Amino acid sequence: MPILSTFHAQIDYQDTGSGDTTLFLMPGWCQPKSVFAGFTALAAPHFRVVSIDWRGHGESSTDGKDFDGASLVEDALALINHLGLKRVVPVSVAHASWAAVDLAERLQERAPAVVFLDWIMNNPVPEFFTSIDQMQREDQWRDARDQLFEFWLAGSHSPTMIHHMKTEMAASSFQLWRLAGQVIRDAYLHYGSPLQRLGQLNNPPKMLHIYSLDRDDDYLSLQQRFTSQHDFFNVKRLENARTHLAVLEKPQAVLDTILEWGK
Repeated sequence: MPILSTFHAQIDYQDTGSGDTTLFLMPGWCQPKSVFAGFTALAAPHFRVVSIDWRGHGESSTDGKDFDGASLVEDALALINHLGLKRVVPVSVAHASWAAVDLAERLQERAPAVVFLDWIMNNPVPEFFTSIDQMQREDQWRDARDQLFEFWLAGSHSPTMIHHMKTEMAASSFQLWRLAGQVIRDAYLHYGSPLQRLGQLNNPPKMLHIYSLDRDDDYLSLQQRFTSQHDFFNVKRLENARTHLAVLEKPQAVLDTILEWGK
């Protein structure tokens, strides 16, 4: 894989496909870019596709210092500028979507659209913050992480899904899980919810949320009501996927949704 050297890390990335529009793939916290492997192969005939390993994640190095969501945005901007990308569509998993929104604001007209994958768009339940608090403790973080894996799998026995979570994501250090919890908690406490964050944007690009885990119809209705009031936003609940990582479980369904939405 090619490497970009920055002040804080050696950033590993993949660059494939071609075209005027680049899908810029942003994994979630504590997640390597391999979550996009199947999707990248399917999307490359349609787009240029660039995926990144954040500093300290996957094949990227780190200087060992703590970092935050703004650091992810800086990593993304460094790679986008290094590659000279002119028309960028960020595609972000889960809470990397907070960084994707900030990135779109920085890119302005260079980012005509953003795709969010399996982001908690409403105010999380109290148990969510309890799990984050456990992530801050060296004697509890592994148990909290493993409980999340089971919840995200939603009963799936897919070897691909299990390997990605319980081997690849499980390789992330306590420092990364701790930082992830801090950054995610702070974002929700500051904005309330992603929908509240999006509602504050000036001149937002087109935005699409594709998800599969939460089957509550009220959750879908909440986003549909937001769509009716904000014409830049759309939502798609995949009916043939059930886990937290639809892009890994059903990559073709995710790509088809993006292609249909982009027409």
